[in-house]
Order: sequence, then C-alpha cells, then structure tokens
Amino acid sequence: MNDEALLVARLFLGIPFILWGVMKLRGGEAKLEPMLTGLGIPDAKLLAYLVGLCEFIGGVGVTIGYPVRTVGILLGLWCLVAGYAAHRKDISQLLTHVAMAGGFFLLAAVGAGSIALFGGAPTGRFAYLP
Repeated sequence: MNDEALLVARLFLGIPFILWGVMKLRGGEAKLEPMLTGLGIPDAKLLAYLVGLCEFIGGVGVTIGYPVRTVGILLGLWCLVAGYAAHRKDISQLLTHVAMAGGFFLLAAVGAGSIALFGGAPTGRFAYLP
C-alpha cells in the first residue's frame, strides 16, 4: 500500500477528532452535556470531558500512526456507538458515523504505513502495544 496515501488517510481521519476533542475540552462540553443528561447519565459533565479527552487522544494516535491498530478499532467502535446513541433519528448523520467507522476499521486492518511514529514498527517496550 502506498505510504503517502496512508498518511493522508490518517490525517483525514485523525485531525477532525483532535479538533472535536479540543473543542469539547475548551467549553464545548456544554453542548454535549444536555444530550447525555437526556440519556439518563448521572454525571454528564464529567462524561462530556472524558469524551473530549478520548477524541483528542484517539485523534493524536491516528495522526501520528501509533498505536494505529488499537486506536483504529476503538475509534471505529466509538463512531458506531456515538452514531447510534446520538444520531439514530438522523439517517444522514448516522451514515456519516458508519462511514467514519469503516475508515477506522480499514486503517486498523492495513496499519499505519512507514510514514508514522516508529516507522510503523515500534521496538522495545512500545512493541507490546498493538
């Protein structure tokens, strides 16, 4: 697979999650909190910040290409759950989340390529993280 194409794909998938995470951590959780409260979650504000942190860390992991297989699977599942929980009544938004999940699962299957942190093949202690 073309390593430059994998880099571009990682950037297209990772940068939006970095931005969404930063926005939630810098006050955007106020928009997410009422929706989480409506789902019956007891401490919605804390969960909103955790969502922002997970999106930020996941986006960074995809963008730098390590640990892209683990983060790809987790963010793919994240997209499916978020799409169902928040957007199941809007088919366009739901399908957008499904499409993003497909991109993350594909990235997890093919790996980061050689233009990534550790060249896509970490050694030492970092090699134990899939």
